Amino acid sequence: MGYALPEIKKKGWTALVKELGYAGATKFILIYEAGEGNYTRERKELFKNETIDAIYKEIKK
Repeated sequence: MGYALPEIKKKGWTALVKELGYAGATKFILIYEAGEGNYTRERKELFKNETIDAIYKEIKK
């Protein structure tokens, strides 16, 4: 009997992290994870009432 999908996902992630580290594993996954939407267009709406200083302070937090 094979592994259930959640177990395959966990084992695969563990193997990727072991071989590539967290940053490399994340980059590998992003190659296959197609995003959706248009962030360039959407960020104008998301941040229309924010200043650069406010965004920077939030990131630093």
